[in-house]
Parts: sequence; structure tokens; C-alpha cells
Amino acid sequence: MTTFELARFTVDPTRTDELLAARPAMAAELKEHCPGFIQLWLLRLDEKTWLDVVEWETREDADRALTIVPEHPGCQKMFGLIEEVIGMDHGEVADRVVPVG
Repeated sequence: MTTFELARFTVDPTRTDELLAARPAMAAELKEHCPGFIQLWLLRLDEKTWLDVVEWETREDADRALTIVPEHPGCQKMFGLIEEVIGMDHGEVADRVVPVG
């Protein structure tokens, strides 16, 4: 079942450009090395707090990726910019409503 990974973290505001520049390499590595990866969003919650939203085919794919991504330089660069991980949650899609019209 489709699973979303929600990772809330902080980054020094002076490093925002580095954070955004690191994203394409990380996304490419997820696509290449992590079966079940679908897509990735980054939401800015305030000056230094971010929410990474990753869509996976299954929870098992998300869990497996946690052991794979630390090995790849694009992911390492992105993770190296994080000051603090505030939390990480996973949730399976229980319902989806698509507007009609």
C-alpha cells in the first residue's frame, strides 16, 4: 500500500541554497537505488524548519531505503546539512479523494 514518509528537520537558514542544490542528486539516487521510490517533495515550514515528504510504493520499500541511502554521496550531502531531525513518521494511504470536475 502506498506509504508516505514525513521527515521534519532543521537547516541553518544560511545553507538553504545548499539544501536546495543537493536535492536533485538525492532524488536521482533514490530513483536509481531504492526500489519503490515514487516521488519527493520538500516543504518549508518556517525560516529553518523543513518537511521532506517521500512517497513509496510500500512501507517495506521505505524501511529498506533507510539502510540504502546512507551509502550514497548525494544523500550524504543532503543529510549533512541537517542540524536536527525533529521527527520522522510513516503513514499508509487510507483514503484518497480526487475532486470531480
